[in-house]
Amino acid sequence: MSDSPRGDTPAPHHALPWGEIDTVLLDMDGTLLDLDFDARFWKEHFPQRYVELSGLAEPEAMARLNARFEGLRGQLAWYCLDDWHRALAPDCRNELDLIALKRELAHHIRYRHGVPDFLERLGAAGKQRVLVTNAHPASVDLKFERVDLSARLDRLFNAHEIGAAKESPRFWERLAEQLHFDPDRTLLVDDNLVALAAAEDFGIRHLRAITLPNSRGEPMDTAPFLALDDFLAATSALAPR
Repeated sequence: MSDSPRGDTPAPHHALPWGEIDTVLLDMDGTLLDLDFDARFWKEHFPQRYVELSGLAEPEAMARLNARFEGLRGQLAWYCLDDWHRALAPDCRNELDLIALKRELAHHIRYRHGVPDFLERLGAAGKQRVLVTNAHPASVDLKFERVDLSARLDRLFNAHEIGAAKESPRFWERLAEQLHFDPDRTLLVDDNLVALAAAEDFGIRHLRAITLPNSRGEPMDTAPFLALDDFLAATSALAPR
């Protein structure tokens, strides 16, 4: 049984039973890293640069982008830079390089508060730290250039390599084939409520959402899931192994 039952209104924070958790599955963008970078890129920088590169009138360019955003939301293609390039590069005379555009904003890539110490405490306590992300591998590589996240993880699973987004039951089924873990003794922390629901349906017991994934954004209602926002408080009682 999940410790974040649907239908109930959760308290903002809830102590984690660390003695019942062996594996910690962690989202990247909006969970370990500030979603500010991605919000700036997709909502501001990329649309502006697409208008410039395509030469389209801004209303037409924005209509094309918005239709794609809405049509693909929650699907793996939404997160796939290769698919975005195939769809939009012809408008830009094939000059569209999304990673190059992301590099223009790379100075905004940063950890959320307390994350490095949180990961160190998990490692010291013998918890398996596993990154599970929908981000395109090239985006992951770019972020690993800016923060030392890879050194603070034990495993990494990318939805593009698994072949399904975290919002899909197939992601969790295929993850279980590749990562040996007990869902009843596993914690998932993610700012994506649809992904949390899919993980709960799969049987992952301990689930936590993020109230403020974007430091420049508004707080998010995480119901029906409990929130884990203070990483340091959440691990204050976690003893080294």
